[in-house]
Amino acid sequence: MKNFLQILRNDFRNYLKYKILQIILVISFLFSAIMAFFPQIDSLILVYITVFVVPVVIFSTTIFIESEEKTLFPLALGKCSAFTIIVSKILSSLILLLIPLIFYLIVMISILNMNFSILLFVLVYILSAIMHITIGIVLAVNSKSTSIMSVSYIAYIVIFSVMPIFYSQGLVPDAFQYVLIVSPAYLSGVLFPEIILGYAFSPEWLIVIAVVLQIVYILLLTYFVARPYFKSYLIYRLSKGE
Repeated sequence: MKNFLQILRNDFRNYLKYKILQIILVISFLFSAIMAFFPQIDSLILVYITVFVVPVVIFSTTIFIESEEKTLFPLALGKCSAFTIIVSKILSSLILLLIPLIFYLIVMISILNMNFSILLFVLVYILSAIMHITIGIVLAVNSKSTSIMSVSYIAYIVIFSVMPIFYSQGLVPDAFQYVLIVSPAYLSGVLFPEIILGYAFSPEWLIVIAVVLQIVYILLLTYFVARPYFKSYLIYRLSKGE
């Protein structure tokens, strides 16, 4: 528990140091203002960008910068388990992503007068955020260089994030939904409209799968990818003298 809290505190110091907290605040203000002053824009698009793209890019980049500055190397060489490090980083990232959630809820309820289950919206938001934070960690620990990491980000964002957003706006044929089911972003995109609109327009089996698969993805990626490769990634960076 001591190591867990220490990593958590260190993460928030780094969020301030690398301007991550400031970036999240700017995104929160900007997207909230767009929601409030441009109601013709679908609010869910901004929510999707926040939980699909922001965690993958920003938080995994933070891990990469920390490894370059060698602030994570003591964790790699110490007694702290990789699982403890990963869980603490997921939690610190999730806490940061609650900032835009609060802004969005205030605008949606008080200004846009939307009527939906706040509890369900928060739960789906948290599930989606954890899913994409985990993906960000996986992309970071599997990227041996900034060029590889950049290519991985572009591929994930274009294939797995942008396409589901296009589908939600009716820009992709319905037949593609059975292909997009492998995308965590699409699975989250199935759940958010159900909550906002208040009725089920997707098949019940798809709603159930959207929840179950995200939980399965989180567990599989954490246990079989992030956990076994996290320390080896840091030790590799150390051995390369980066």
